Amino acid sequence: MDYLQAFAISAAGMSVERMRVETAATNLAHANTVQDPNGSGFQPLRVVARAGAASFPSLVHERLPEAIEVQVVPASGPVRRLHEPGHPLADAEGFVRYPGVDTATEMVTLTGALRSYEANVAALTTARALALKTLEIGRSA
Repeated sequence: MDYLQAFAISAAGMSVERMRVETAATNLAHANTVQDPNGSGFQPLRVVARAGAASFPSLVHERLPEAIEVQVVPASGPVRRLHEPGHPLADAEGFVRYPGVDTATEMVTLTGALRSYEANVAALTTARALALKTLEIGRSA
């Protein structure tokens, strides 16, 4: 059994979840930044992780980076418009444009990423324990 492969799989999963946490944190940090009247400004981001084009037999014998493709892409969604007529960046109608960041969705993303990260840590810990037990067999013989 190749324990290094199990370690690599867990590490790849942890890396994806870390990217999700960082992206959600970035979105939350920019949730209340103002966009210019012409619409330029922060655009929310999403992490897209998908299985690579590799076949299952090749996944068993190759390293994991070819197995998972991860991208951070702009998220589509409506811009929030708040009526703040005294704001220096308000448009002619008195509306200020903010990025379309949904804080509830971002918090759910953070929680889900944390739980998935913990599951990958548990898998890594289990693989490590199995490897150590296997080494004990060699010592007792």
